[in-house]
Amino acid sequence: MNFPFYGNQLRPRRLALFVFDLALGCLSLYFAYWLRYEGSLPPETLENYFGLIGFVLVSRTIAYFYFGFYTRFWKYSTLEDLIQIIKAVATGTFLLLFTSFLYNRSFLIPRSVIIIDMLLLIMMLGGSRLGWRLFREQLTNQNKMDESHRLPVLILGAGDTGAHLLRYIQRFAQQYKVIGFLDDDPKKLNNSLSGVKVLGDRQSIPDLTNGLDIKEVLIATNTISNESLGEIIDICSQSGVKYKIAASITDLSTKEVHISKIKNIDIQDLLGRDQVSLDLASLRNLMQGKRVLVTGAGGSIGSELCRQILEYNPSTLVMVDRCENYLYELRASLPSGHGTTRLSFIFSSITNREKLETTFSLNQPQLVFHAAAHKHVPLMEDNPDEAVINNVIGTRIVAETSEKFGVEKFILVSTDKVVRPSSVMGMTKRVAEKFIQHIGRKSKTRFIIVRFGNVLGSNGSVVPLFKKQISEGRAVTVTHPDMERFFMLIPEAAQLIMQAAAIGEGGNIFLLEMGEPVKIVDLARKMIQLAGYVPDQDIEIKFTGIRPGEKLQEELVNPDETTVPTFHKKIKILNTESPEISDFEAKLDALYNVAKTGDHAKTIKTLWAIGEGNGQDLNTVNPKFWDVKKPSIPT
Repeated sequence: MNFPFYGNQLRPRRLALFVFDLALGCLSLYFAYWLRYEGSLPPETLENYFGLIGFVLVSRTIAYFYFGFYTRFWKYSTLEDLIQIIKAVATGTFLLLFTSFLYNRSFLIPRSVIIIDMLLLIMMLGGSRLGWRLFREQLTNQNKMDESHRLPVLILGAGDTGAHLLRYIQRFAQQYKVIGFLDDDPKKLNNSLSGVKVLGDRQSIPDLTNGLDIKEVLIATNTISNESLGEIIDICSQSGVKYKIAASITDLSTKEVHISKIKNIDIQDLLGRDQVSLDLASLRNLMQGKRVLVTGAGGSIGSELCRQILEYNPSTLVMVDRCENYLYELRASLPSGHGTTRLSFIFSSITNREKLETTFSLNQPQLVFHAAAHKHVPLMEDNPDEAVINNVIGTRIVAETSEKFGVEKFILVSTDKVVRPSSVMGMTKRVAEKFIQHIGRKSKTRFIIVRFGNVLGSNGSVVPLFKKQISEGRAVTVTHPDMERFFMLIPEAAQLIMQAAAIGEGGNIFLLEMGEPVKIVDLARKMIQLAGYVPDQDIEIKFTGIRPGEKLQEELVNPDETTVPTFHKKIKILNTESPEISDFEAKLDALYNVAKTGDHAKTIKTLWAIGEGNGQDLNTVNPKFWDVKKPSIPT
């Protein structure tokens, strides 16, 4: 049997709840007998009841702890918690019957008593949780801020997401006062959702804003197209009302919507990405109470991984990064209340094997998310030695250290630039992928690769650059009018990496669904419009030419790879026919020795000799190293 987080379930307040639950278990059985015998218990029945008390205590204790009663936040109890109560009561009743029968067959409990006892106990346990929740909410309502200081808002979307957003506001965002709902479905007009009336559709925003003194419109829909979101923004802007959007995910196991925050609309929302659905139960099983280590923890993906991993209450979170400023910013940005999770910030390069082994020895991580990498394509073209040492050798060191210290799962964060690589960065990540496949073939550690395209707004990407250029009133620079990339959002990428880690059993390459590629020039135009300017009039767009190592279009799958769907529509498994590289580790040793010399041409030649295959784009190779790369490029 697995008893989730046994040690965390016996804190003083939870211990008091545990004693209370045991008392309810004894009380429900007594009342079951009392009802069965219509208020008059024969002496032999009463004696039988007292003889069962010990079995009740043991059986209910096992059931309560097995179903994790004391790891839950009952003040936020939901239907899922009620289902857990029903399961625990049924399991406890079975154990009671089984153990009492084995001990003394004279302890025969009437079937009617068993049924009444189960129903009473479910009502008592569920009622106590519901009562506590109502009490907390009433207490919260009494402490609400003065009505005059609350911001009157409308929620656009009278569906599941809108209902959850209303509850989220009532609990966590009391600066808002929800006046009503908006919905484009005419059948919902004048109906009420959780006591709040649907007042109109999106076209009603101007009239309602003036008539009800509305200050903000909060958008809460599962999916919304670029065109619809753009129209809503235009209507709100013309009405002089602010607009925000609710960030949410859907739990695949319970189908419930979870609101994470209310935020300003930005370019990420105009990308048209669907709302993320996650199997939260599998993520809890993966990380709750576990020791987790993240490399590249201060980067865009690494820092978001750390923030989201914390939500699943790992016992330890170790964050490794070689950039002092990134690590400092991460430490400052993490929430102060992170439960019992022990945080450890390690300032180190992944190429420092000795320090890495010390870190692993002290923390004994069970999960490793390897997000550390040099990713800037033109910079790595000019510094191939550093790209090799960090992306290839660093990955090898982290993977070998993970295997040495018995890590359960190792997840490599990869990139679409490994497909027919034309850049040094892409080829180093390709070789890193191949090494993870190589080491995973003979290891007890389950090695997993997650591949995806660009993330919007990451460090060094076009979005921060465009924002800076627009804020300064300068021309926005785009390399080529036909340049396009696959994009996803940083939180979405982190969520799907964790979901792939939960699915993966070792030896898998997962591909995240990237949607349709986005033209960079279209992205620039949307950002200019979002800032309130007219492209090519207020802000000029300049084309500067393709940079070394860049492709016009990226690809997601190599010619020798095929995709297989998983239960999650945004995650696919890649099957590859790529053969094992002979003498792989010896070749990596030779590559490292060459890279250490700083000889760029020789480093690239050795790198390409290891990772060649599947062709390249002839028009995107850096001319500086054309002669070195050309022999491995099929014509």
